[in-house]
Amino acid sequence: MPVGAFLLILVASLDSFVDDLGEGYLDMISGPAAGLGASATGMALVLEPAGDVSGFLGDGPADAASDACDLLFGYASIGLSSGLWAAGGLLDDEGLELTGMRCTEALALSYGISGLLKVATRRERPDGSDSMSFPSFHSASSAALAAVVWSEHGPSAGIPAAALAAFTALSRVHRGDHHVSDAVAGLAIGAAAGIAAAGRGGTGGGGPTIGVVLTGDGVIPVLR
Repeated sequence: MPVGAFLLILVASLDSFVDDLGEGYLDMISGPAAGLGASATGMALVLEPAGDVSGFLGDGPADAASDACDLLFGYASIGLSSGLWAAGGLLDDEGLELTGMRCTEALALSYGISGLLKVATRRERPDGSDSMSFPSFHSASSAALAAVVWSEHGPSAGIPAAALAAFTALSRVHRGDHHVSDAVAGLAIGAAAGIAAAGRGGTGGGGPTIGVVLTGDGVIPVLR
C-alpha cells in the first residue's frame, strides 16, 4: 500500500476512532460491567487488609513476572496497540487493523476514566511514592486488552488474557504500587472499557458478556 494512501486511511480511521470514543464512554459507564465493577470495588474497600501486603508473591519467578507486567501494561501498551493498528493498515490486514484499533480505543477509554479518578481521589500509594494510587492503570490496561482479545479471538485466547490481567492486578499489590481496591477498580474499569470498545465493531459478536440474570431460582451471574 502506498504511504500516501495509508495516511489518508489513517486520517479517516482517526476520525471514526474519535467518534467511537465518545460513544464508547457512554457505553462503558452505562453497561452492566460498570455496575458490577463498582460493587466489587466497594467490597474490596471494605475488606481491604489494613497492613502492608506487598511482597506476598515472594522473590521467585512471580516477582520477575511482576516486573514484566509493569513494563508491558504501562504506557507501552498504548504504543503496542497503536502499532498493531498501523501494521494492519500497512499490511492491508483488516482483522489486525480492527483489533489494534479496538485495543487502542479500549486503552484510551480506561486511561481517561482512570486518570480522572486519580486526580479526583488523590489516594496515596502503599509505598508512599505519590498520591495517584486509585485506580491502577496497569490493571485497567491489562483487563481492557483481555476483553478485546476475548472478543476478537474467543475464549481460547481470552481466558489466558484474562488470567494475565488478574495476575497483573495481583502484581501491582505485590510491588507495593497499589492497594487491593486500586487493582480491583482497575480491572473493573478496564473490563468495562474493553467490552464497550469490542461492542463498537469487534469481529467476535460484541465481546465478552458480563452481567446477571434474574430467575425464579435467584440471581445467576453470566460470563461468556
